[in-house]
Amino acid sequence: MLVAEYDYDTDIAVQRQESLMIGIKQGIEQGITRSLEQGSYQKAIETAKNLAEMGFAVEAIAKATGLSKEEVEKL
Repeated sequence: MLVAEYDYDTDIAVQRQESLMIGIKQGIEQGITRSLEQGSYQKAIETAKNLAEMGFAVEAIAKATGLSKEEVEKL
């Protein structure tokens, strides 16, 4: 029977490395999600400005862009 020697320090180091990699992956995923959300919001702002310049009502702009009436009024 082959018995592997257990090395506590190596095991802890491996677990730390795995945890670090999981944390990095989660951070990247969160960053991508936030970037996409930010980009979508900026596009909604641009669209709202264009619709306002075209004379659309605040309520219609809010409905079309998903922005609140208050956000549209601030533009």
